Amino acid sequence: MIKINIQDAVYKVPASWNEMTKTQFMFLVKLSSRENLTYVEIQLKFFLHCIRGTVSKDIGNGLFVIKTKQGRHPLFADELTAVLEVFDYLFEINDDNIRSIAPKITINHFKHVKSRGKSLRGPGDALEDITYEQFVWLQTWQSQLNVDPDALDQLINVLYTNSDGEHEVRTVRRMRKSVKAAILWYIQGTMSFIQLQFPHVFKPSGDDSNTNVFDYQQRVIDSLAEGDVTKKNQVRQSLLYDALYSMEMASIRIENYEKESKKHKKQ
Repeated sequence: MIKINIQDAVYKVPASWNEMTKTQFMFLVKLSSRENLTYVEIQLKFFLHCIRGTVSKDIGNGLFVIKTKQGRHPLFADELTAVLEVFDYLFEINDDNIRSIAPKITINHFKHVKSRGKSLRGPGDALEDITYEQFVWLQTWQSQLNVDPDALDQLINVLYTNSDGEHEVRTVRRMRKSVKAAILWYIQGTMSFIQLQFPHVFKPSGDDSNTNVFDYQQRVIDSLAEGDVTKKNQVRQSLLYDALYSMEMASIRIENYEKESKKHKKQ
């Protein structure tokens, strides 16, 4: 947590996505679904939620007043802006200098979900207990989010099962929109985390730089299995992190082999 000193008061706010409480996280999810909010407005509203405060807009001389149980804090605009910078981690900046929410959360606040009286069970934190095959389907449906209206439900359905271990997309479709959005942010955050942990699996180099990531992963699996279909299936059914570790090592070997091959060709 980050401690923020405002005059004589001290407030604690989350220093990262994973430090947010479920309540804070859901507030941010719902807040971000509102249209026409600037990134500064999102920062301010989230900050006030975390400290259970309110703000009086410019009361004159460029002053704003933050009110909490601990007191009233008059702040100039630049002072308030400096306070809100603690939430810069919520956003990423594109080439046009436009900020957008960039979820980096790996904690699943919805390991158990109730929808219309039915209970569904989801994955643990950081997708720690899913198989590589499930991860393949996650990548597939994630790539369809902007073109297929059913993709989000199918994406969540990959991860959630009923008490009998069966997938029920009809029950997923009945989930509240805010819960679906929260699960999507968790998936996106974990995807970002995984890509950082296993860079060679997701960023093919050399001649493969323009290759589809999924196709490249299949090539790595082929290398691991040495053409044996049974071994390929074993890799796909392995726990995600076990498979990705093996694939990372294989990818590095492939990369080194190709570099050596190029050297010999030039000689």
